[in-house]
Order: sequence, then C-alpha cells, then structure tokens
Amino acid sequence: MKLGRLWRNRSAASTANYDSVAAYTQHLDGTLAKHGDDRDLAFAQAVGSPSVELFHSQGDGHVAVLRHHGLTDGMAVYDLGCGCGRTAQALQRSGWTGKYIGHDIVPGFIDELRAKCPGYEAHVHRRPSLLAGDETLDLIFHWSVFTHLPPEECYLYLRDSFRALKPGGRIVFSFLELTDPAHWVVFDNRVDRTAREASLPLMDTFLHRDWIVLWAERLGFTRPDFTDGSDETHHAPFWQALATMTKPAG
Repeated sequence: MKLGRLWRNRSAASTANYDSVAAYTQHLDGTLAKHGDDRDLAFAQAVGSPSVELFHSQGDGHVAVLRHHGLTDGMAVYDLGCGCGRTAQALQRSGWTGKYIGHDIVPGFIDELRAKCPGYEAHVHRRPSLLAGDETLDLIFHWSVFTHLPPEECYLYLRDSFRALKPGGRIVFSFLELTDPAHWVVFDNRVDRTAREASLPLMDTFLHRDWIVLWAERLGFTRPDFTDGSDETHHAPFWQALATMTKPAG
C-alpha cells in the first residue's frame, strides 16, 4: 500500500511539475550538443526527422497537405508550434507567396526559422493563443502540437483559432489516436518507460475524433473532416491523423 501511494505521488508530481519550455529547450540543447558540427542535422532531429533529407521531404509533404486543403498564394497563414521551420522552409522552397506567421515556445527554434526564412514572421509565444488579430487569417496549421498538450490547452488553441480566422478560413492539424494501430507504438513505448521510471521527459497526448467533433460544434466550426494517417489518396501518408475544420462564411 505504501509503495502504491508513493508511485501515484511520483506520477502526480511529474505531471503537475511538467515544464514544456524547459523540456523542449533541454531536448534542443541535447541535439545541438550531439551534432555541434552539423546544425542542420541537429535541428532536423530536434523536430523528429532523423535526417536532413527526411526533414525536407516531410516539409514538402506538409505543403502538399496544405495545398490540398486550400492553400494558395496571397493567403495569411499561421504555423502554430512552428519549430525551426520545417514547413516554413518548404513553403519558401515551393515558391509560395503570402503572409506567414509562426510561433513556438523555444527561442532557439525561432532563431533558426528567422535565419532560414528571413522574409517570414516568427515569434516566441507561450500562451495558448495566437499572435493574430480578429478575423485576419486564412489558414492555420499545426503538426504534432496537440500530440504534446493536455486536452484543455488543445481546446483553448482551437477557441482562439476560431477568433483569428476569417469567415471561411480553415484550420488543419495532426493528432494521435489509439484507434489507429500504427499509433500504439507511441503508447507502448510510454507504458514501458513509465513502468521502469514512473516519469517521462516529454508529454504525448492521444485525442479521440469524437472529442474533436464536440469541440468544433461547441466553438462554432463546421463538422471536422478526418484523414487517416495511412491515407494516400490526395497526398503522401502523414502517419498522424489529420483533422480539418472551417469557420462558417456566413
């Protein structure tokens, strides 16, 4: 009984004291230290791309998803959790023109994005909100952001996205779901590590499509459309599931 209480207390303390800024800053510092002579590789691995080549191809895949969901030249777009600019750099390579705004919680990522994409706007921001005026954005997107946030923060970001989108504007984001067998590897790894250590350095969150539908309805979005992570009908498989929803035009 004492051991059980101790284990629960350790787990609760780990959750209560979780500091995402410190966790991801430490993560980036670790990859930079490991690959000090190859910053491009360090930043690629810091956002989950094992190689620079994959970093570029994944970014190109992001642009393909955005184009499928309506991205055109001249739009005002917002990259939430932009990291070091995997999508931003791909947009720049593709020749897209428009207004790009990105934000992330780690200054090192923002410094790298500004260096690689000097024509784009990028900020350090640590509140569950967007740095955009009311009804000023055509398209908001974020990849593997809701996978690392508690559901309450996911909801707050969606609420502020509705505020910032123009009527007819759209949001596209990726998420993990336990109903996808391919995503169980993330959950199983966390279970194994928790069994050994009772704490984890980074947060991973799984959402259910029903939650996203309810959130959209409550906030005023259209009913979300979903794309399975293995679906390659309109673009390369994303692996994470995708959700898209629109702010009604009228």
